[in-house]
Amino acid sequence: MTSKIYSIACDFGSSGGKIFLSKFENDKMTLEEVHRFSLSPIKINNYYYTDFIYMYNELLRGIKKVVDMGIQPSSLGINSWGVDYGYLDKNGELLSNPLNYRDTRTIDTIKKLEKIGLSAKELYKITGISCMPFNSIMQIYEDIQGRANIVNNASKLLFTPDLFGYFLTGNISAEYTISSTSQLIDINKKEWSKEILEKINFDINKLPSLQEPGSKKGLLKQEIADYLGCKPFDIIAVASHDTASAVLSAPIFDDNTAYLSSGSWSLLGVELKEAVLTDEAFENGFTNEMGYNNTIRFLENINGLWTIQLLQKKYQISFNDMEQLARDNIKDKHRIDINDNRFYNPKDIEDEILNYYKDTNQANIEKDKKGVIIASVYNSLAESYAKYINSLKKLLNKDINKLCIVGGGTKDKLICELTKEKTNLTVSVGPVECTATGNILAQFKALGVLKDTNEMRKLVVNSFDIKQI
Repeated sequence: MTSKIYSIACDFGSSGGKIFLSKFENDKMTLEEVHRFSLSPIKINNYYYTDFIYMYNELLRGIKKVVDMGIQPSSLGINSWGVDYGYLDKNGELLSNPLNYRDTRTIDTIKKLEKIGLSAKELYKITGISCMPFNSIMQIYEDIQGRANIVNNASKLLFTPDLFGYFLTGNISAEYTISSTSQLIDINKKEWSKEILEKINFDINKLPSLQEPGSKKGLLKQEIADYLGCKPFDIIAVASHDTASAVLSAPIFDDNTAYLSSGSWSLLGVELKEAVLTDEAFENGFTNEMGYNNTIRFLENINGLWTIQLLQKKYQISFNDMEQLARDNIKDKHRIDINDNRFYNPKDIEDEILNYYKDTNQANIEKDKKGVIIASVYNSLAESYAKYINSLKKLLNKDINKLCIVGGGTKDKLICELTKEKTNLTVSVGPVECTATGNILAQFKALGVLKDTNEMRKLVVNSFDIKQI
């Protein structure tokens, strides 16, 4: 390993962005948040947009804060949520603010794709990705139908992190992990699927060459460096899908360990060398996303702490108080199906849960309604983790004996304890800022500081408080 290095991680989520400064020194890394901002979709006429220009400006503000600390960065990496993208014209200019994945134009697109020979099952066999209405393939198909002027004038399509990378360096590429969320990559060939693109009538030449995570995109443009008051530094293609970066930070050292990225959404799965494209995997809702170093993240999307967050807003009490109420009622038998669509965006989360109890013939709550409801969500979430762990064991015909929990959910001691109890696995907890950590690790690899995934994860264990429960 080498001397002191400073790198910047830009972690863009759909509800906001955070920019971190990391220092590598004496075989340890630190992580410090230097800037954050809120973000939400903006509706103009018929569409919901993401304010890319605002995000770009906030990115520059974050870098400037680092430079104003007297620090010359060695590198910067950007990760974001999946599926969204922007179009460049023939002069390399942004044709439009990107549409946001929450836009409603794609609700019924899968039915349209079925009519052109792309059923959900056929798409799964080619891409390994489960069909979701917001996947890029759905968005692009609707662009072709309803925004043909944009598509026809586009020279390139770039996914969100690659769009930032282009404007920072002038270089065009498509990093693998973010590109795999598009449902346009042949998971076995590791290339754009000509079959799918021909069927949706999208020109493959509008898609950039694919780039491995942990490699350099290019140098920061001189004019941007001058504006920021620093020297040009490397812009790195990290594992730029936020889940891919999160999993990279998980201290996984063997094939019998699963991961759980715990936040508003919970992503539970294992790392594999090959995609699992069986009918059973498809029917159980597991997806195959591309990960760092040619791995496959075979995982299930679970409605995670979102329901608990909605209850916190409803009751206007602290998360600590909610946890205590849950502990006081943890033996209660009420349960919900955490993945039922009714809990994704309800008008009133308490009413929805009470209606669920009624619809499923569960007993009326005699006392401590809040505590029972909160406890039922905690128990149901932990039991859903156990259910999917068992599904993984059966689908893969393998033993799983450890679970690495990373992300914001690691701060909730009760859910971690219940997860250990319900899954009967050895559980490690941390790091909290898993996405930014994984982002930085890929940068260190590109800079030659770290040589492989094993060394990356050893650095995590050496640098952060990873608890065993």
